[in-house]
Amino acid sequence: MDKGKVIEFLRHRVLDRFALKDDAATQAEVNSNIHKGIMIRGSNLWVLIFAIFIASLGLNTNSTAVIIGAMLISPLMGPIIGMGYSMGVYDFNLLKESLRNFLFMVVVSLITSAVFFTLPLITSTQSELLARTQPTTYDILIALFGGLAGMVAQTRKERTGTVIPGVAIATALMPPLCTVGYGLATFQFRFMLGALYLFTINSIFIALASFIVTRVMKYQAIGELEPAKLKRLKNAMVAVIIIITLPSILIAISIIQRSSFETNYRNFVDEAFKYDNTFVVESKYEYNASPRKQSVIEVRLFGEPLSDNVINNIRGQMSSVYHLPKVDLVVRQSNQEDGGIAITALQSNYTEMLNEKNRQISRLQEMLSQVRTADTLAVSNMTRELGIFVPDMSDMSLQRHISYNTDGIPTDTTYICILSFRQDMEKEPDIDLIKHWLHNRTGVSDIELLIK
Repeated sequence: MDKGKVIEFLRHRVLDRFALKDDAATQAEVNSNIHKGIMIRGSNLWVLIFAIFIASLGLNTNSTAVIIGAMLISPLMGPIIGMGYSMGVYDFNLLKESLRNFLFMVVVSLITSAVFFTLPLITSTQSELLARTQPTTYDILIALFGGLAGMVAQTRKERTGTVIPGVAIATALMPPLCTVGYGLATFQFRFMLGALYLFTINSIFIALASFIVTRVMKYQAIGELEPAKLKRLKNAMVAVIIIITLPSILIAISIIQRSSFETNYRNFVDEAFKYDNTFVVESKYEYNASPRKQSVIEVRLFGEPLSDNVINNIRGQMSSVYHLPKVDLVVRQSNQEDGGIAITALQSNYTEMLNEKNRQISRLQEMLSQVRTADTLAVSNMTRELGIFVPDMSDMSLQRHISYNTDGIPTDTTYICILSFRQDMEKEPDIDLIKHWLHNRTGVSDIELLIK
């Protein structure tokens, strides 16, 4: 097959699958849908308010499911996609309308959420609130790819009913706005700034994704823009993207560094202090991201004190073995007057050990119940019962027998019943009858019967 045929094959069989023109709507249809989506009035406005209340309740109760429900019904995506589309086709009237509706939507959302959070409902800061205060580059990627998916769906003849709601959930526009309202209501500005930054990231990169899809679809420009103004517009877009992205990259680096430190800290405490007669009863750390300050790890030991040489050797391993450079180690032992042992930590340690012992006892009891002898079968009563219809029997024993293979692993379990008869018995015992009675009496099918 020559090169031309290979290229033709790839184009028809592979590349055509990625084409966006096959089921694309006309530009007039897309333009109409965008105009409808940016309108925030009447039912759309009330849906927005109700969605804000639902999302705020979800943040208040720490319910992810409730927050997702609020994002499903929220109309926040419309004006943002409208901004990206309008810049792609140079429709500055639509851009102004999208911006006005977007700002109105943000103000309404902030007022609604702030009013909700002024009510005496929240008792503590929940994890769902905290999750909206530290945006990273991952949030940028989510917003970008979510916006691409949302805008591609907008340009189809038959818009799928799953893409737009899915994008609304993935990009999470509603929860950051509610968290900003929480920060305003409780005067906690770190919540307000972090969540506002996350909302800004999501909005800008969804709009950027919409702009990219609009340009890829090669829609006809509605307005005109001089080359000089077009260049300034592109430069402004690049500058905004860089300014918005840089802080998130720094935050992501900081989070990764802290996570790495915590992992190395746990490995260090678990492995470096493994001694037969010395135990770690408490450990804690103080992490400092600044290179000017050292992080600190404090360990409390109980038992036989470690010598200074051993502790210095542990310190020497912190950087090379446990990847904890520039970290100060504080070791407090039971023989040190200035530190001593935290009684509560020691009690906690012993409580954990006691719970583990109790769990081991429960497991052993369960194993014992599986290999116990047949005492629970009331052998003495069974002997009297069997003696009624087998009068020549003198005694009986019944015991559980476990077989092991050469590796010492149990392979089979059977019951062995040994029957003894008088020497002057009148007739041979009915073995089948006795086996049948034993099976019914014990409920065990696997019984070996031995006649003595």
